[in-house]
Amino acid sequence: MAVLCLIGEDGTMVERWEITGQPMSVGRDETAEVIVNDGTLSRRHFLIWREGERFLLKDLGSQNGTWVDGKLAQGAVLRHNDCILAGRTLFLFSEHPRAAGFSAKGQPPTHDTAFLPAALATEKAAHKLAGSA
Repeated sequence: MAVLCLIGEDGTMVERWEITGQPMSVGRDETAEVIVNDGTLSRRHFLIWREGERFLLKDLGSQNGTWVDGKLAQGAVLRHNDCILAGRTLFLFSEHPRAAGFSAKGQPPTHDTAFLPAALATEKAAHKLAGSA
């Protein structure tokens, strides 16, 4: 499964869209599948689609360009955790491949690993140790 996440100014995920088998256009116009209210985005700014096992991005002739991991891109093969900048809007592409040898049917959902900030992890460990002493 792959998703496109809209990243807010504070670095948090604001919205996310699953990338399915159909091409997904991103822009500020109502004809785009992903509509973002950013005046620096073109009406239809870029397109993402799946081709085999890869996900591809194509700039749709936008005025301000589409940047993938800091490089201006007319087209790009997307990789897990690629940052996409279009206008003033930042997106994150995320891909979670299925485990080898398992079928999607009946497979339990996968879970992401959460990392605790070091200070919080240390505090939790201290509480746990204090409770067992």
